Amino acid sequence: MKKIFNRLIIVVLGIWVLSGLTFVNSVSNANAADTITLTYAGLWPPAHPMSVATKLWIEKIEKETNGRVKIKAFWAGALYRPRASAMELAKGVADIGDFSGAYAPMGYDFEKSMRMVFWGVNDKKFARTVYHNVMAKYPQLTEEFTKAGIKVMAYASIPPYQLLLSKKEVKTTADIKGMTIKASGDLAKVATGLGGEGIVMPMSESYTALQKTTIDGVFAPYETMKSFRFAEVVKYALELNIASAPAGHWGFCLKSWNKLPADIQKVFEDNIEWFGGKIEELVFAGEALGIALGKKNNVKFISLSPEELNKVYTVVNKEILSQMAKLDDKGLPGTDVYNEIRAQIKAANK
Repeated sequence: MKKIFNRLIIVVLGIWVLSGLTFVNSVSNANAADTITLTYAGLWPPAHPMSVATKLWIEKIEKETNGRVKIKAFWAGALYRPRASAMELAKGVADIGDFSGAYAPMGYDFEKSMRMVFWGVNDKKFARTVYHNVMAKYPQLTEEFTKAGIKVMAYASIPPYQLLLSKKEVKTTADIKGMTIKASGDLAKVATGLGGEGIVMPMSESYTALQKTTIDGVFAPYETMKSFRFAEVVKYALELNIASAPAGHWGFCLKSWNKLPADIQKVFEDNIEWFGGKIEELVFAGEALGIALGKKNNVKFISLSPEELNKVYTVVNKEILSQMAKLDDKGLPGTDVYNEIRAQIKAANK
């Protein structure tokens, strides 16, 4: 009887231990399920202001979700390259990432067409306010992202485009004739409109092209003289101040976004404005650093006369209106959006 009792005790203890282990494992699995791990695909080097802003955003998201969200970032195009960024993000190569619809073969009609509509605007916060106002009135601006499979996480301006030159000084717009200039989308057409040849290539390839003088120049903000080390390979910087629209270039793969719990989505939604503002804050701060480095490297800064600069803006505006007309032909409110933006800018300048 004693042996039977002892065996019974052993069996009961065994069942209790196994039950305890099962309980511990179930808690562990529940905790693991509560942690949402996401990947971020960055196109910029880790020290670039856009990447620094993104790191701060990641920290903020992880903190405000009480650690339920963990974001692992990969920088400098480690997961996908700029040309394929929009398509790769939409496919889910990363859950979140930098992207540019300008390189996509299809879609992103407004993204490709209206980047320069904000020429003459120097107040980045005002530009973002106008952009949000117009998006609210014309939902087509946001629908093109969701139709492509991306949920935008930040809208931000970047510093205005200048023309950085590898070897030839430009004193008038006539000096641009025959130049090969790295640009993208509408800026490539502006280069052509000024008598040069606009070619599309990723920024990451532009340093070598400028160094070897296979291109004569690049449309880029001053901050790239530091972030992309262009101050080492350019001799002149032509000030054009072609302002950029505060479009969305940071987004979520829509499939990944739709899997998130509603309360987690709200944290991301609540940080869209913060993220855009932080990007602008750090990127625009980089302008002064780029200019200082350029001067240290003996880059000559050039300003055109008002008459010559107006010739540049005439080409810019002509290209914008052409792009808007093409949107009209597709049944999109291109000219209406253009008129709305310029009307708000004009009203603010009164």
